[in-house]
Amino acid sequence: MDNYKLKTQKLQQKFHFDEHNIEKICTSLENEIENLKVVKIQNQPFQTPDVQLFKAALQETKTNTLLELPSLAPSVKNISNTSQNEIPKTNTTKYLLTDAVQASRCFQRTQHTQTEAITLKDQSNIASVWILQKEIGNNMSTEKIQEIKSNNFKKMLFISDRIVTSNNFSEKQIEFITRHTSDKLNAMSYRYALEEILQFSNDKLSNFSVTSFVWNTMNEDILAVGYGKWNDEPNGFKGAVCCWSLKNPVYPERMYEFNKPITCLDFSKTHANILVAGSHGGCVYILDIAQEICDPVIINEKNLQNFPIWSVLSFLQKSYTSEDEFILSVDDNGSVRKWSGGVSKTYNTEQMSLIYCGIRNDTSKPNKFSHSTIVQNMPGTVISFHPTNKSTYFIGTKVGFVVQNTVDSCNHYDRIFMAHNGPVYGIKFSPFCSSIFITYGADWQIKIWMENVDVPLLSLSYCNSVDDADWSPINSTVIVSVSGAVICIWDFARKTVEPVMMFTCKTGVHFSLVKFSKHGNNIVTGDVNGLVRCFHISNMPSPSFLQKNSILTALENMMSSNHELVQIIKKTMMNN
Repeated sequence: MDNYKLKTQKLQQKFHFDEHNIEKICTSLENEIENLKVVKIQNQPFQTPDVQLFKAALQETKTNTLLELPSLAPSVKNISNTSQNEIPKTNTTKYLLTDAVQASRCFQRTQHTQTEAITLKDQSNIASVWILQKEIGNNMSTEKIQEIKSNNFKKMLFISDRIVTSNNFSEKQIEFITRHTSDKLNAMSYRYALEEILQFSNDKLSNFSVTSFVWNTMNEDILAVGYGKWNDEPNGFKGAVCCWSLKNPVYPERMYEFNKPITCLDFSKTHANILVAGSHGGCVYILDIAQEICDPVIINEKNLQNFPIWSVLSFLQKSYTSEDEFILSVDDNGSVRKWSGGVSKTYNTEQMSLIYCGIRNDTSKPNKFSHSTIVQNMPGTVISFHPTNKSTYFIGTKVGFVVQNTVDSCNHYDRIFMAHNGPVYGIKFSPFCSSIFITYGADWQIKIWMENVDVPLLSLSYCNSVDDADWSPINSTVIVSVSGAVICIWDFARKTVEPVMMFTCKTGVHFSLVKFSKHGNNIVTGDVNGLVRCFHISNMPSPSFLQKNSILTALENMMSSNHELVQIIKKTMMNN
């Protein structure tokens, strides 16, 4: 019993090794290894020594962090009270960005990374004029060398310009790209408010009108804007296409000048760097915005009609073997043409001619046969494709009609109906319900339609012509429109007699275009003075969970007296 206790006490002893003890252990191990080698060579029996057991306490040393990558989007809860910027206390978690230029759109949590130390080494080399000429190329002329130097200088200026502008506009850029959520206290107030945060302007385009703009399909920061000037000045350019970036609102990233005003723009569906532009002179251009100096390709040069092109759209059409890209255009003569999207094999196919048939009263003949029939081409104003049925498109005209047709049909209409008592300025489908769309025009009205129904479901009237309008991408019942110097926000789920918010800009401003940003909390406007403004919408109500049902329910409540339309809407809700 005593021997057992002695053994257990020896096992429970803890040994703390220092450098001297570690050296003794290492020398003893080396001696045992040498003895084992001798025993193996002489083939002698090996006698094992008495085994001694002990316990070692191992402690972890302090970890030294070589590289630490903090999160790009810290929440308000994780920020200490000693922060430099004061943060309002809200119930919702808002994201804070350190810099808008280098900030990522999708907020991801980064992990801590450890790397080895970077080794530095001094190295020298001898360079002579002959070696430099050999590297550059003996055949390269001095003009080519100067061109390379100037391009490098432009690139450095380009980067430095972005850095300077980001210092001046960083707060506004963060406000534009950040998705703000509605507070619970303001969810039922519906007090919309607009605040101008950014302005895209250039001195060379001060006397131009903003005729069209479109967001890039891949890069959310790039906005292509078309400009036009219709005065009779003989010198200078009359049209331009600028590619503005959110990273530099002071000077455009690309600027291409034309001798005719640019009337419409659209990006390619397959290549984000290809931009299609229509001009007032009847030309349809293809631009490669990846190149700073671009020679535009005129795809209708052989079939030039000299009528203004009012709308161009890029679309994909499936064939038996592949899916090709085409361009659909409509001009002031009423001709709808389909062009090949490829630059090398451009050809056109005339889809149809917009023909208007009507009756005119002849006052010079007072007898009973004073009426005469009118047959003339209807000038087209806008083209819009169906969001789900990609082969169906709608065309608005200056006479007030809306024509529905398919890409495969030629020389006839699938459907035509009277939409407005004047020119139709736009046709846009709801992003939440593919069977609902709006039309707006010069008769001061925004009309909400349902597909295959000849009567408008709802009419929103204002005291001036509606130049442009757009659906909200986050709230199915919200529409923004511009009329003169007034920006109107409509929410027909709550009010239809007048807009829920009207913002009047200063005198001398006439808005021509308006479009929501992809996040839905901002709008972009263009005016006749060449200015592109960005407005932030605050105090927006929280969107409903079922957007399709909310828009159909709102329309059903507004048309409770018309039982036929209510039944059609209920049938659509059942199908959805």
